[in-house]
Amino acid sequence: MKNKIIIPTDLTSVAKQAIKQACLIAEKSQSSLCLLHVLNDKSPSEEEVRKQLGYEADAIRIQHHLKCDVLILAGNLFDVIPNVCIEDDFDLMVIGTHGIKGVKQMLFGANILRLVEKISIPVLVIQQETALVTSFDKIVLPVSSHESFIAALDALLYFSKVYGTEVVLYSINKPGFDWPEQLLNNIEQAVSLFGKHGVKMTRLKEEQNMYDMGYARQTLKYAQTAKASAICMMSVPSVEYYYFAHADKETMIINDAHIPVLCMGVRKR
Repeated sequence: MKNKIIIPTDLTSVAKQAIKQACLIAEKSQSSLCLLHVLNDKSPSEEEVRKQLGYEADAIRIQHHLKCDVLILAGNLFDVIPNVCIEDDFDLMVIGTHGIKGVKQMLFGANILRLVEKISIPVLVIQQETALVTSFDKIVLPVSSHESFIAALDALLYFSKVYGTEVVLYSINKPGFDWPEQLLNNIEQAVSLFGKHGVKMTRLKEEQNMYDMGYARQTLKYAQTAKASAICMMSVPSVEYYYFAHADKETMIINDAHIPVLCMGVRKR
């Protein structure tokens, strides 16, 4: 673990909620924080941004006794943030999304998905209405046929190490759907890896009980009923078949239950 968490912020209330959540995780994991703002044509002046982030960082140091750095860069949001994650070593990104007014490229819907699928580290996405999670006791992991599914498993190992998280390896049996070999291999890999590292794991198979072209609605219903702390998903599609269609991934990230979503996109080069 690098013990560093990055939080992109556009200085809005939803970004402040993401910072609060990141502080709770940092306290538990004994991590430092980095507040990142990407300047654009909707930003205040760089001097004003620096002042506001300085106040935020000082408050974090005083209230939470955490090391907190400030990083201000200019450029395209969808290039700058992924590049920072590649060039520096962070365990996690925490980001807020819900009708953001400060950043031109709003971190909402397809836009937030477009961003997180380019990030090389785990990204915890929360909404304005998401309640702060003090302990990630249970995270739902829908099975996936993605060849890089190991990235999601690695992200969950991080949370398990910090919180002793229970992982629910979840799947829906859909009539007429034959599971690809890669998906079956990924399930086997998850069971083996979690067993090796002593991660609490429950394997849950449900029959389809909601009519839906995808899987998001039933997965969200289960996660809400099970009082899951978060849902973990691959944010990029698999080559052969992806368990969540693009629309499903959007539905998951901006879900009406406001459940945090832990996303894993590309692996670090």
